[in-house]
Formats: sequence, structure tokens, C-alpha cells
Amino acid sequence: MAQPLSCNPQETLLEVLERLGYRMRRSCRNGVCEICEFTLLKGQVSQSYPAQELCVEPLDPQSRICGLACTAVPVTDIWVNIDGLKRPGEVILKRLVCDVERVEKLSGDVYRVTLLAPPTASQAVEFHAGQYLEIVLPDERKAAFSIGSAPEAGREIELHIRQVAGSDVASAIIEQIKTSAQITVEMPKGDCFLQAATLAPEQTVILAAASTGFSQIKSMVEHLIAANVTNPIHIYWGARIAADLYWPELPLEWAGKHDNIVYHPVVSEPGDSCGWTGRIDLLPDAIKTDFDSFEDTVVYASGSPAMVYALVDNLAEKGLRETQVHSDVFAYAPRPEKK
Repeated sequence: MAQPLSCNPQETLLEVLERLGYRMRRSCRNGVCEICEFTLLKGQVSQSYPAQELCVEPLDPQSRICGLACTAVPVTDIWVNIDGLKRPGEVILKRLVCDVERVEKLSGDVYRVTLLAPPTASQAVEFHAGQYLEIVLPDERKAAFSIGSAPEAGREIELHIRQVAGSDVASAIIEQIKTSAQITVEMPKGDCFLQAATLAPEQTVILAAASTGFSQIKSMVEHLIAANVTNPIHIYWGARIAADLYWPELPLEWAGKHDNIVYHPVVSEPGDSCGWTGRIDLLPDAIKTDFDSFEDTVVYASGSPAMVYALVDNLAEKGLRETQVHSDVFAYAPRPEKK
């Protein structure tokens, strides 16, 4: 399907595509590797390496005049065909057998699991910050976990897995990652993801996580850091008790190194014995209290349906539209339509 795109003066075809969120095979960016080949169907481009002018008139779907996207600058309106071009947000679902690289205990019942994806190109890891995978057990039972690492981490895939008492699937997964050298996953899944290139300048980003929902938020934060964004980023991590904030030093480290990141830990039921001296509140109430307006704000929420919808309703009282909120909850637990 043809898709019209606009380019800037002296912008290469590859730069146009990547600026607008498209992805294609590319490597050296100077024409030497010849990976970023495209077929010119109509129009004229000026290619710097190898230096040549390419021109096709009129539109010819059978054209075999090929150029290199990383060095070709459009001279006129052009029509091109690019094998394997992926639209913004498009990734391919794959079933992969990953090596279990590390298993570490972050708290009494939460494990940090690091998987290593296959190195071959056909099984390369490809996902967006905020997406999840499903672990597939030998008997084909599945369980979903947010990917805690950013796409920039390459082959390493991080998961935060809580050992849930009374859950046969959770117990089977913990047992497998402790005893097996490999594990099967299906990825990526989920439409709730963040891409740094889509943020407007100065747009405020609120990342709200409850309990192990922190893993999804972690992927987003590390992606934003890798992209060197300067947008204000507010991280809210809520839990019932302080012990459920199972990696408390990590968000403090982010905030300490980056002036645009603010961390807000919130505990709702600390009790008298946990030693919590920080903020006591419900996560939706805390965010509502901290902001006078949500204009030019985007919110990503990871937690239970009850928490996410309470957040939507609370912030709506200060003008936040539901379209400004992104969460996997909207897909797997949609609210009944109002009659």
C-alpha cells in the first residue's frame, strides 16, 4: 500500500524513513555495505555513494533501478519500493528459545531473570519499550511478563517474576528458570509501548507503576535515557508495603544522574514495623495531588485494572483525557460501555 511521506531538503531517504518511525535493513550508513537497497519506481534521486543520478519516468512498477537509502537524496517527488520495510510500531511476533543467563533475587519473592536471545538474524530480538512476552512451558501453558529491559539492550531480555503462592503456573515457571538452561518465549506482544521519537518537545511524561508493573516502566525509562530525551519524566512507583518496592535504589540512581527525572515512591499501607518514612498515599491520589494541570502530558500506567481505572478517573477531574493514558489494561480488561 502506498504511503505518502514528506522530506526535508538534503535529507536522505533513510533519514526521512527513520525520522518518521519507519525501519528498514541498514548498517554502515555510508553506502559501503549496500544493505539499505531500495527500488526506484518513479522520480529522481541524487546518490552520493556510489555517486550517480537515478531517474525513472513515468511510474514503472517493474523498475529494477536500485539505489541505497542512506546516500540517496530525493530531487523530485519519488515512488519507491523497499523490501522488508516496517511501518511505525510494526514488529513481527516470534517464538524464540532463549538461554537463561542469570537468575537473581531482588526481594523475598521477586526474581530478576535475564534471558539471552538467539544471535541469528532471523530470530533477532525486536520490540518496543513497554511491550511484554509470554513464557511458554513445555506443556504449552503460558504466562505474560513485561519486558524490563529497553530495546537498546540488544539480545539481553530482562524479566521481573514474582513467586505467587498457590499459583501452579508461577511455580512451574520459577522451577524451569532455576533448573533449565533454556526457556521458550513468544514476543513481542502488547500495544502499550513508548517510542521516544513520538514525544513532543517539552511534553511531560508520567510513568505510573504498581508492584512488579515497575518492570514495564523500567524498560521505558531506560529507552528514554538511551534516546537522550530532555522531557520532564515523573516516575511513580506505588506499593502496599515498602518491601514491595523491590529495587528502590534503581529509580533513585536515574533521578540522581538525570535532572529531568523525578522519582516518587508511594506506599499505601506501611504499618508500624516496616520503617517507612516516605510518602503514604494511594498512587492515583498522589499523582492527582502533584499536578495542577495535565495539559501536554502523556501517562503510561502499569498495574491492576482497579489501579489504572482509578488513575484515569482521578486525573480526569483535572482535565486529563483518557486518550492521554496508555495501559495494557485497556486491552485485556476493558470497562463495560456506559448505557
